[in-house]
Amino acid sequence: MIISSQQIQMVLRLYGGQKLQAAGEQKTGETDKSDVQQGDRADFSAEAVDHKKLREVVLNAPEVREELVQKIKTALEKGEYQVSAEDVADKILGRLLMDRLL
Repeated sequence: MIISSQQIQMVLRLYGGQKLQAAGEQKTGETDKSDVQQGDRADFSAEAVDHKKLREVVLNAPEVREELVQKIKTALEKGEYQVSAEDVADKILGRLLMDRLL
């Protein structure tokens, strides 16, 4: 699966912002334990919650962007496909960063 720069930015925003938000939610979400019926319970770390959200984003991303594939095929057939070295480097570094985060 190819991860676009937009997806990378979305994941970075999600990953970076959720840690602080999750910590705040934990404090505001507390309830009086005497009012809650006791039973089985599981607590997940903020990192585990972040991981779940990132996983959902990645799993919901399309495997192939058909419109982009068709656009590139057409440009290749016409001999008009041009890509800058900077764009290639950005994609390589972006994917490297995503691999390290996930």
